[in-house]
Amino acid sequence: MSSVRKKVALQFLVSNLALLANFLLTIILARLLSPQDIGIFSMAAVLMAVAHVFRDFGVTTYIKREKELTATNLRNALGVLLATSWSVAIGMYLSAPYWANFFHEDGVTDVVRVLALGFVFIPFGAIPTAILSREMAVEKSAQVTAVSTSVYFIASIAFAANGFGPMTMAWANLINILASGLMARYVLSRPLPVLPSFSEIKAIIHFGAGNLITALLKAADNALPDVLLGRYMNASAVGLFSRANSTVNMVGTALHPTVNYFALPYLAKLHHANGPIASEYLRATSLINSLMLPSLAVIAVLAHDVVSVLYGNAWLGAVSSISWLCLAYAISSVFTLSAPALAGVGKPYASIAPQSLVLLGKILSAAILFDGTLASFAKAIAIGQMSSIPLYLWIHHRHLGLNWIDWARWTMPLVVHAAIVGLVGLGVRISLPPNISTWSAVVATSTFAAAAAITAYFILRLPISKELVGLTITLINSRKR
Repeated sequence: MSSVRKKVALQFLVSNLALLANFLLTIILARLLSPQDIGIFSMAAVLMAVAHVFRDFGVTTYIKREKELTATNLRNALGVLLATSWSVAIGMYLSAPYWANFFHEDGVTDVVRVLALGFVFIPFGAIPTAILSREMAVEKSAQVTAVSTSVYFIASIAFAANGFGPMTMAWANLINILASGLMARYVLSRPLPVLPSFSEIKAIIHFGAGNLITALLKAADNALPDVLLGRYMNASAVGLFSRANSTVNMVGTALHPTVNYFALPYLAKLHHANGPIASEYLRATSLINSLMLPSLAVIAVLAHDVVSVLYGNAWLGAVSSISWLCLAYAISSVFTLSAPALAGVGKPYASIAPQSLVLLGKILSAAILFDGTLASFAKAIAIGQMSSIPLYLWIHHRHLGLNWIDWARWTMPLVVHAAIVGLVGLGVRISLPPNISTWSAVVATSTFAAAAAITAYFILRLPISKELVGLTITLINSRKR
């Protein structure tokens, strides 16, 4: 456990340095590119996100979860990846004009075609990257992340500054795929199969199909705003909603790379070694949401200030949707470990039903509530997310041995904690002078909210309080040495 904590800490540091770089890049691009440019790329990126699901076909998840890896396993995995990735690349390239016609935006065509080229090269970096994650080789993964982040940062600014518009992120993405793939193979420092095989792909396909459907539903869920808003509003609305999503997901962007890196291989190894994982699932979920939920509460309070500070007044149209998106993200965050936990115990198909219900709930809610405003659309997203809660609880009981009473006993203190932090933040923000600068408002409110969060950890006796005590003791002892 001590070793895992050190790896988690290192991965968190690395991923957040990458986040900081991407965060700065987002701010810079918001001033170099227009909402129209961002919207056009977002429309194209929707297709890429869905295509990635078919391209991967659950192969990387299979590599992370499998008890033992052999050369034969890896050759078959490469065979599946090449077949799916190159098929997807051809399909994306040829369908680009139809996707542009769907959105009534000609600029989408070129963006999709450049993004399609990346799928030709992705398989060669996907396998070494999955192996690094499986082995929790954080130090080597950190080197890959450093190269990947640096290349994407520099390329994006160079393209944007030279007038590439919506093509900026497309070309930067292609260069990034090449650089990160080469770096992953380099740091793995051992030979990988060169020739693919299709002799024993049945197990991969069976496991991958469950992950494929689940990931496809998740991708469709993520794509829903861009598709519906792009179809029934315009590229500017897509760009504004994209910035609202980015604002709400700032903390998730900080935590999820670390969570995604460790969750599946760690829970799978725990399952292989000890069997039941319900108690560890609850503990890990509590740790994650002790950070996520109060942060979302503060973002909801500071929505106007944060958007103004980060992106400028041109993006204030995104503010109206942020509070509802915070609610949607909070519900999603409570179940963020469900899919990796189910995959870890060999039940990837179990995630299909709740993901389907989420998607259907959002579509139906949007059909009823959407009145042409971003706020009504965000409200529909939040209500649709709520619809999955009962089904998730039933699936947890059936496949993880976790009953809803235990789940509620661990989850309700997190909700209370987030409410306390949100109320403190709201009280501070309301009490500040009307003419205070947005920067000062954000700093003052966040400071008091952070103090309230830490205090409430101990009052409510959340598991994270023990982690904080252990971290403090470790830091004190290290200074004494």
